Amino acid sequence: MRKADLVRFKKIFVEQRDQILMNTTLIDENLVVRPEDKDEVDQANADIEQNMRMQLKNRENFALKSINQALKRIDEGHYGQCESCEENIEIRRLQARPTTTLCIACKEEQEKESASAILGHRFEFLH
Repeated sequence: MRKADLVRFKKIFVEQRDQILMNTTLIDENLVVRPEDKDEVDQANADIEQNMRMQLKNRENFALKSINQALKRIDEGHYGQCESCEENIEIRRLQARPTTTLCIACKEEQEKESASAILGHRFEFLH
């Protein structure tokens, strides 16, 4: 991969990481439970909002982990290399999904295996 591409991806990842860290700080501030006299409807709404914030925080944490792993691969010189077949991942795929670790062929194979496992499990369940 060209050095200019690596620099560009690293810049994107750093910006995304900074944004996620800012978002998680805001989420954390809003996760503080404030005891108040609430009726059942208010409490139910508060619980739903709390659940949504936790889901968002989990999604942000997953994205942050993926970004940090991508930055590590850049620093180690492995970014853009498929972790399965070790071939280079096409730049178009990286542009579409920068944190990917699999080339399109290996990803398709992984999805086929997952689908087969799910279908096999369903077949066993039915019999």
